[in-house]
Amino acid sequence: MSSRTLRIFTLLSVLLLLGLALVQFYWFRKAYQLEDRDFDQRVTTALRVVCRRMIDYNNRPNALPIRPVERVTANYYTVQINDQMDPSALEVFLRQEFSRHDLKANFEYGIYDCEQSQIQYGGFVCHTPNCDATKAAKFSFPKVSGQNYYFGVYFPEKRGYVLDELKLWTISSIAVLLVILFFSYALYVIFKQKRLSELQTDFVNNLTHEFKTPLSTILISTDVLSRPNQTSERLASYAGIIRKEALRLKQQVDTVLQTAQSQQQSLHLERVEVHTTLHELLERLEPRIQAEQGTLTVALEATQTQIRVDVLHFTNTLHNLLDNAIKYSAPAPALLIRTRNEKQHLYIEIEDQGIGIPKEYQTRLFDKFFRVPTGNVHNVKGFGLGLYYVKTMTEAMDGKVRVDSEAGQGSRFTLIYPLIG
Repeated sequence: MSSRTLRIFTLLSVLLLLGLALVQFYWFRKAYQLEDRDFDQRVTTALRVVCRRMIDYNNRPNALPIRPVERVTANYYTVQINDQMDPSALEVFLRQEFSRHDLKANFEYGIYDCEQSQIQYGGFVCHTPNCDATKAAKFSFPKVSGQNYYFGVYFPEKRGYVLDELKLWTISSIAVLLVILFFSYALYVIFKQKRLSELQTDFVNNLTHEFKTPLSTILISTDVLSRPNQTSERLASYAGIIRKEALRLKQQVDTVLQTAQSQQQSLHLERVEVHTTLHELLERLEPRIQAEQGTLTVALEATQTQIRVDVLHFTNTLHNLLDNAIKYSAPAPALLIRTRNEKQHLYIEIEDQGIGIPKEYQTRLFDKFFRVPTGNVHNVKGFGLGLYYVKTMTEAMDGKVRVDSEAGQGSRFTLIYPLIG
């Protein structure tokens, strides 16, 4: 599937899923509003009956208000009685009428006290299983202006009750959400596999090119050497070329093998004195830095330098970072190597003044096969495995690697290892 086709497919899929989610949300909202309206109608009808029964209980048949029930909030109702009320009789009437109208929701009620000019808490009535009225938080019934002889009813769990009545809608909404999540994950996997496939293809092409160039040089040199009557200077020159290209091939093979070993080999951890290891490594790299007309500044400021690592992989890690610092700082690399201690950790910093790394690529810098895009310019060859190896092995040895860089202003890689006593 081409990139253009995949983008169109993804766009249409996202639009389809978004439309499906919006439609589902719209109809679920409509269903909730209908169920809420039905709940309100049943409560209002039941409370009107309670009001009539309470007036009949008080033997005041002509005291029925024109509009006795008022919905103050979504789950709070008041009922005007215009007479004194018996709390025990009121609770019985509420239980009976709510049950008769199939309202199985827990509720609280309060009765307005005219003498104290405030509403007094009446009680909590359970209708659902596992309900404990003694543990329920008491609702602070607000006083409703303009009303005197009235009582209030509050449904603390109304939203949950209404949602429980919409079980099928809830299940269907969850199913739609799961479909969206599954499809989103599928798209993520497709893009991840596509990116990995592209990286692997680039890696194979790059590997082929990197191997083909020195092999071609070696073949040409051997052809020349195979001719008769060669001078000793010419033989030495072409022998040097063959050796140089063979070493180049070996280095490339070692790079690939390092990555394979990082996943397959077990580590042999031992106590290492970092400054000694750094001095040995820098001695081997110094001729190369001088040949590049570069400068190397060493600031070994750490006073505690003993860590537990695998010597081979630790040395390879440092070599990879230093090799990158040199390659990406051409033509005259300026390197700084610093060590320091902080919070029982050893920090090893390798800093260059090279081309730097744009911010948008730094999160992918340690991915396998990833190389920072440089357009059609390929001044620095590689397989995109060096930094992947650095991160893999550093973390395998209980360390951390951190990068700080800006495009055009160089890079600083920091290895952080816990100290040992």
